[in-house]
Amino acid sequence: MHNVIIGTAGHIDHGKTTLIRALTGRDTDRLEEEKKRGITIDLGFTWFDLPDGGRAGIIDVPGHERFIHNMAAGVAGMDLVLLVIAADEGVMPQTREHMDILSLLGVEHYIIVLNKCDLVDGEWLDMVESEIREEMQETALKDAPVVRVSASDGSGVETLKKEIVRMAEQISPRSGAGRARLPVDRVFSVPGFGTVVTGTLLGGRIRKGDSLCLYPAKSWCRVRGIQVYQTEQEECAAGQRAALNLSGVSREEVRRGCVLASEDTIRSGRNIDVKLSVLKNSARVIKNQTRLHFYSGTSELLCRAVLLDREELMPGESGYAQLRMESDTALCPGDRFVVRFYSPLETIGGGVILETYAPRERRFRAEVLERLRRREEGGEKELVELQIRKHGKSLISAEELAAETGVERSRIEPCVLELQKEGRIFAIETKGERFLWHADEEKEVRNAILAEMEEYLARYPYRRGVPASGFRGTLLACMKKTAAEVYVESLIQAGVIGKQGDVYFPAGYRPREDRDYCAVKEKLTREAERAGYNFVSGERALPEKMTEEQGGEILRLLTEQGAAAEVVPGIYTLPEYMERAEREIGKKLDETGKITVVQVRDLFGTSRKCAKQILDYTDRRGLTRKDGAETEREKNR
Repeated sequence: MHNVIIGTAGHIDHGKTTLIRALTGRDTDRLEEEKKRGITIDLGFTWFDLPDGGRAGIIDVPGHERFIHNMAAGVAGMDLVLLVIAADEGVMPQTREHMDILSLLGVEHYIIVLNKCDLVDGEWLDMVESEIREEMQETALKDAPVVRVSASDGSGVETLKKEIVRMAEQISPRSGAGRARLPVDRVFSVPGFGTVVTGTLLGGRIRKGDSLCLYPAKSWCRVRGIQVYQTEQEECAAGQRAALNLSGVSREEVRRGCVLASEDTIRSGRNIDVKLSVLKNSARVIKNQTRLHFYSGTSELLCRAVLLDREELMPGESGYAQLRMESDTALCPGDRFVVRFYSPLETIGGGVILETYAPRERRFRAEVLERLRRREEGGEKELVELQIRKHGKSLISAEELAAETGVERSRIEPCVLELQKEGRIFAIETKGERFLWHADEEKEVRNAILAEMEEYLARYPYRRGVPASGFRGTLLACMKKTAAEVYVESLIQAGVIGKQGDVYFPAGYRPREDRDYCAVKEKLTREAERAGYNFVSGERALPEKMTEEQGGEILRLLTEQGAAAEVVPGIYTLPEYMERAEREIGKKLDETGKITVVQVRDLFGTSRKCAKQILDYTDRRGLTRKDGAETEREKNR
């Protein structure tokens, strides 16, 4: 059991609304002006039950040329279209325009309904049906069944219902999994309830109490109530027409063309990259910067067409273009669209959206055209890889990827896993979030980090490595701090870089231990042994003609390696002297709990100044701490 959405199409006054009344027993004209004038101006809606327990929702769309924009809005979410042709008139101008729109918007299932058969004889009917078949030969309707009816007296209506049931069984049900997405085709207020919107749910499910985002404004609202076919429900699913009572947004904030969807599933913007086609029978040419009326889903916008691979599109031709909208969009890749000439209004073409939220593309760029070609022709895995690559050195989350590609999150995961196995993308997982990176871009960043490390260590060859701040700028330009930390850890695990304490270095790196290094080490050892607990200044530890900067770097390295001990800044000795000092002071503290500067001076046979330096060292090491008087220390508890 599943639901289908059926739409009507056809020339004005060919009996679409009367036919729907005959099928369902309900009238879809809801506006007073519609009833008065006898034509459908805006979308009408009703339904009938299918034998398997499902329901066929029917959208009645306008046939009059002036209301073609409403007709295009009605096509959003249609599974099956009844093309209604009056037997006494045959195919008319709006019939052809409706056929063009349906084809451009990708509708696949049709029934041709030859209506008003009671007004003509059998010979005329055969002739009209033959003409219809000939007219449909080069369209998507060429194999569509033709059903003869008279909506006014009900003849043939049961046969049409059986044909609808047969076709409905061939239509795959829409998935209830994945992101919810409902383009709004009507909005109104109900006293005591507030804002109500209607539309066809294209995917996922919406439940009472859900928080949804209203695009393109990105306003948050909550679903207070749901009606499906005028019955209160706890939820609605893909393929159903629904009316949603919303809280958190006013009637003035919502309009036809807005989209209700799950969080972060649509990227709003004004530039979309498309494959644009001009109808074969169009009397118009689309030139670069042509202003157009754009229709997709329930959206109607003005735009300019920037042709990316040619100067103009002739009738029957297709090309890549960027449509630059005059207001924000709420569209997804894969959505189909129709364009009409700015003035006079006539349908001239349409196509498929390849990328939304696109940067301003420059014309005739080979890399842009190749990217769009691959997006058009590639499968889901290739689309996922292309979108990850498009983000360059910045990372993209799986949620953002679903919004930008139009591929459901559940179908993105297998693509990501396969691309990871093939080594084409790189993933970073942190705090429940997963960020994706193209392998080529990751390699560039990795090489940039190694190059920065090598440049730093070439300037400071006596250092053990690079502080994290030395290359963090490169990483934080690409990702959040937490993701950067995870990425650095992955480089360590992969053996690309190493870490010792708080410094990092390229794998296999060792600080320089050359002749100058050995000279400093030898002189420091000699001078320290001579000085004992009177210690050695940094200057005394350096060989003649060595710069203070170079000598300081070597002394720093010797200290970090444990070959020297820096008692206080700029004052050095050998580690064994300070080890002995810690042992002796520790014994004294165990005996008395306190030690004075004078006692330290006498204990090591040194000056009062050096004794204070020894205690500063043990304070820093956590063995002692100052107890008020300058001359006393106690055991650090």
